Amino acid sequence: MMRVLINGAKGMLSARVAQLLSQQYEVIVLGRQPPEAPIGHADWLTAHLDRHQLLELLRAAQIETVIHFDLLGFNEPLPDHETTVQHNVIGTMELLGACRAAGVRHIVLRSHGWIYGASPLNPLFISEEHPIRTQHYRGLLRTLGEVEQIVADFAAHHPQITVTVLRCAPLLSPQSHLMHYLCSPSPQVLFGFDPMIQLLHVDDAAQAVVAAVQKPIGGAFNIAPSQPMPITQVIRRLGHQPVPVLGPLFNNQPPPGWPFEVDFLRYRCTIDPQRACRLLGWSARYDMATALDALKPLSPEEERTTAARALSEFLNRRRKTDERRAG
Repeated sequence: MMRVLINGAKGMLSARVAQLLSQQYEVIVLGRQPPEAPIGHADWLTAHLDRHQLLELLRAAQIETVIHFDLLGFNEPLPDHETTVQHNVIGTMELLGACRAAGVRHIVLRSHGWIYGASPLNPLFISEEHPIRTQHYRGLLRTLGEVEQIVADFAAHHPQITVTVLRCAPLLSPQSHLMHYLCSPSPQVLFGFDPMIQLLHVDDAAQAVVAAVQKPIGGAFNIAPSQPMPITQVIRRLGHQPVPVLGPLFNNQPPPGWPFEVDFLRYRCTIDPQRACRLLGWSARYDMATALDALKPLSPEEERTTAARALSEFLNRRRKTDERRAG
């Protein structure tokens, strides 16, 4: 049975991947805190391991596949630049070195679909061959550009190890800063701009990771729903009203709550998932409308109806249980 290490326990995606993979493989979840959601039959280790301890774990557990989720910026605000580089860039280098020394055969890295950058020159759907443009950005995308370069160099020098990079569209997760912005009462947008965006359901992202583990193919894969949606439509679908603001008022700074550069409120960065569909056999099960509707708060009437249905089903189950016991 294959042995898998998930490096990074924070967030719903990590827990969901562990839950799915543990149905078929031996899975260990490594993190600095316990998992935030059920992880199925996976085992977990709460610790911060240095490179030598990580190597010891990989060898002792005979890990064949490592999934690298331990990157700051996906689920929390970034700390100072030095701490971010130490954790994301240096930490990834140490992980790669430990994987090489331990004989790990496959590494899966979570990256971001917006790593290509927002530009008026972008095609409607960006393929994996499109150059990465993060040098003018700050925060998560900047550090992910550096991480991907390190990973690409590592893969070129160690062809015996398959390295898979999953460039996921922003997740529809309550934990994400983007969702905090989209669900705020009056999100500010740029007057005259309404870029198309893609948002990925957590279950679809988890299924993409599972597909990458099951089919170890090297290189980058775009992971996103096939049909994007204008950002103002996304905000309205979530039950809120966008507020257009003149661009000069931002002074090239993003509006309150927007976690990326202001360019992503001007221009699209929509990615083509066809390579993942073709080679990994993956496709998004949730279109954006369905995924967004699942996140929208229920009205009081809908809450009452849902509660009544749940109560009725519960009482029916209890009645059948009592009848079986009586019989």
